[in-house]
Amino acid sequence: MTKTVLAMTSMKVGGSKALEQYLFIVGGLMEAAGARLISRYEVTETLCGSEPPHYVSIIEYPNDQAIRMVFDHPDYRSLEQVKDLAFSRYDVCVVS
Repeated sequence: MTKTVLAMTSMKVGGSKALEQYLFIVGGLMEAAGARLISRYEVTETLCGSEPPHYVSIIEYPNDQAIRMVFDHPDYRSLEQVKDLAFSRYDVCVVS
């Protein structure tokens, strides 16, 4: 059964090089896992709350195992410093 993942992110000013590195690695992992980006939205207005993300992305994975193939992969795990340089907000969750 397919699984949907929601990513809520905000980019750091000056983090474009780190973002490129992140996208290169994660893009390859997602492709290998059979994941696909469904939609990516830029947040244009805050109706409630104080720190909304800049972007909301919806990603579809074939199953739970495919999600784990990405997020448990050593290459993904090694990206903590890169994510810290690229993102001021990085929240990812599975939705139903």
